[in-house]
Amino acid sequence: MRREKVRDCILYPALFEYSDIRHIGDPAWPYLQDIPIYTVGPATTRALRAIPSNPPLQIFGAETGNGEALAHYILEHYLSWYPDQRPVRKLLFLVGEQARDIIPNTLMSDSLPEEKLVEVDEIVVYGTRVMSSFEDSFTRWLKETEERSVRWVVVFSPTGCEAMLRSLGILGRDIRWFKGWKPGRKTFVASIGPTTRDYLDDEFGFDVDVCAEKPSPEGVLDGIEKLMESK
Repeated sequence: MRREKVRDCILYPALFEYSDIRHIGDPAWPYLQDIPIYTVGPATTRALRAIPSNPPLQIFGAETGNGEALAHYILEHYLSWYPDQRPVRKLLFLVGEQARDIIPNTLMSDSLPEEKLVEVDEIVVYGTRVMSSFEDSFTRWLKETEERSVRWVVVFSPTGCEAMLRSLGILGRDIRWFKGWKPGRKTFVASIGPTTRDYLDDEFGFDVDVCAEKPSPEGVLDGIEKLMESK
């Protein structure tokens, strides 16, 4: 879908129940005030709350922190939202191109009884690309900070991970040396959430030192401080 066609809906990784998206932008199209909207973290929630709506949008799940927790929250909350409706209405899942599939897999799991299944329609609404200047800029930053006793690299997306590891000199070397807290190691890596953590592990066999419990800058800082205090 073209960007201008979805701007009046939601342009963020979120789930919401829908009945008709054929006439987005048409004054006759139903509003979202009575529809539950699910988000996984505070940044998306803030963006959604900035959308003018009277009464306010019904937003849930912001404190769950990751896709798995959100999926289980939805199973309880969404079914209670429509307690007498079987089968329950579908959910529309707006995602980025590198989204994990844990939410649709959980909501449509074969292990669930039929009356609890929630059908998910997934639409990719955005993608990410590595800035052409990123690797040079990151390499320059590493050079400028090489005298520091400890430095942290915080990764917010799988995009750019390969360039990051290449700049760190990790690719093509024994990656086991970069695991754990050991003498001589001063560069450590934190991820904002499990998607980036799992991508680094699956694609490169690299274990991040910290994975934020909640996908926010504050969550990353909390994880780093806990690790530093334990050493």
